[in-house]
Amino acid sequence: MDDLTKCLYDFVRAKRMGSICQDPEYEEISRSVELQLKKVQQNMGTEQQMELRILLENLSAQSSIENEHLFQMSLKLARELSALVRAG
Repeated sequence: MDDLTKCLYDFVRAKRMGSICQDPEYEEISRSVELQLKKVQQNMGTEQQMELRILLENLSAQSSIENEHLFQMSLKLARELSALVRAG
């Protein structure tokens, strides 16, 4: 991701994603994840909990990378659509 795209991405995440916390679906899945994590961790030893934490961190990192690519492709699509509108 180039510097400008990274700046735009960071701006959108910091300034334009506040509404996600008010999304009922997001709130529901967040609660569900927290409850499920507690259930799973109840019967785990310390080492297993550490391995689970690493797995979850890696999944989160993977998802972040996917979101960054989706953002980049969205910008590219917006530029292409803008070019079509100007040409038409």
